[in-house]
Amino acid sequence: MKGFKRVSKVTLLLLALVIPALAAGPTIVDNPLTSFVIPAAVGCGTFDVTGAPEVGKPNGGRIIMFFNQQGVLVSEIVHGATFVTLTNTSNGNSINLNISGPGKISFTSNTEVIFGPTLFLEFPANVTPHNLQGIAFATGQTGIQFDNSGNIISVSFVGNTPQPSVCALLE
Repeated sequence: MKGFKRVSKVTLLLLALVIPALAAGPTIVDNPLTSFVIPAAVGCGTFDVTGAPEVGKPNGGRIIMFFNQQGVLVSEIVHGATFVTLTNTSNGNSINLNISGPGKISFTSNTEVIFGPTLFLEFPANVTPHNLQGIAFATGQTGIQFDNSGNIISVSFVGNTPQPSVCALLE
């Protein structure tokens, strides 16, 4: 009987520690699009690009973040209607993009897999396809492989083709 009480106390202690961890839900953050600037050095090289919510369209982004037991982000779900207008600040040319969710981002040690519409910035010159330099937009599944220092070493697209350089569309 003494052994049973000891086991019961240990079991209760373990349950007391485990149940809150199991009950912890994801972190939900409202994330409506706000205006932003992509400097030439990061984006299009010869001109800055502004981004702003598209006038007259919904802007209701939300991010649901999932963490592992060590508190490391392992995936996100991005959802909500979000439309952006990108504008070349030098000549006023603009394009409208639907970047609405749902989208899902999964992280592992050296890989990021993205499902859904995505606006990409700053892919290095050695990444193919080469039309990703500057600003690129893709839908579908995108896989990004990183080296141990966090540098992008490869990008792959499944079921989608990234649009030609957004910078070329804004020139």
